[in-house]
Amino acid sequence: MKTRIILLLLLIVNFSCGTNNKAVPDAQKEKIKGEVKEVVNTFFKGCEEVNFDMALETFLDSPDLLYVYNGMSFGYKDCVDVFKPIFGTQINQKVTIIDEKYAILDISTVMYTANCKLLANYKDGHSVLEDPAVMMFTLKKINSKWKIVYAVESSVEQGVKNAETSKDLNQIELIKKFVGTWKSEAGKDTSFIWEGKSYGEGLDVNVRFETKGKIINEGKAVLAYDKNSDKYIQARIMKTSGSILAAMWFTSKNTCEGVLYNDMSNPENAKMKAIFEFISPTKFTQTDKVPNKPDEVSTFTLLSK
Repeated sequence: MKTRIILLLLLIVNFSCGTNNKAVPDAQKEKIKGEVKEVVNTFFKGCEEVNFDMALETFLDSPDLLYVYNGMSFGYKDCVDVFKPIFGTQINQKVTIIDEKYAILDISTVMYTANCKLLANYKDGHSVLEDPAVMMFTLKKINSKWKIVYAVESSVEQGVKNAETSKDLNQIELIKKFVGTWKSEAGKDTSFIWEGKSYGEGLDVNVRFETKGKIINEGKAVLAYDKNSDKYIQARIMKTSGSILAAMWFTSKNTCEGVLYNDMSNPENAKMKAIFEFISPTKFTQTDKVPNKPDEVSTFTLLSK
């Protein structure tokens, strides 16, 4: 991948030096910067409005296009296949430009670099902040139009509070729905018991598996509220197998999602996801989703508060 990037940059530089190596007058530089800025603004506007077609329009529709995102490289078709579905899961994005630079290599080649922050708010209630973030575009003027032919995006990601959904959902109050003794079937003659008690802003939980009334595995869990991400972090320790570290958050007043902690900042691509839906104050379902496998649904019934 690195070889391909280096070769592409060399081709751009060599092409520029070999065909348009005349010095660009300052007045023309300002004109070029203005034209390139319009293209860059269109790209960022498409991102902020999660209008994928608007953002993609700024790219050269060619097999030679290359987009590098945190070490992964994508061609034009890859961008459509990978990023378009992600845009569909988002409410909006917020792009904050801290600093930007233009390197005008010749009258038809410009390298644009931006230091920025990128905040993406998702429909499922989570948000991801990329800070710091750097974006670099190489643009070529082709048939009188500036197009991005090569792009690099590099950033540090962290899960943060979703301002779009948190104002309507009080996670601290909603987590209390899990208070009480809940029971579900976990196989032939086997039950799973969850005993949750309020403790501060979180929950103190005992869990166990029983087969024909005999405990075959048991453990403890703590659900602690993380103010920064507006989510609950669950640490569950079992005597034998089944210990987990996970994140949970309500996406509506009756729906909660959970993923493994490592997937907290990228739940749309989680290795596994649990969807909890409260049908009534005394019943909820848990749907376990694993890519390329059938969903598994369990029903929990409240035995006592």
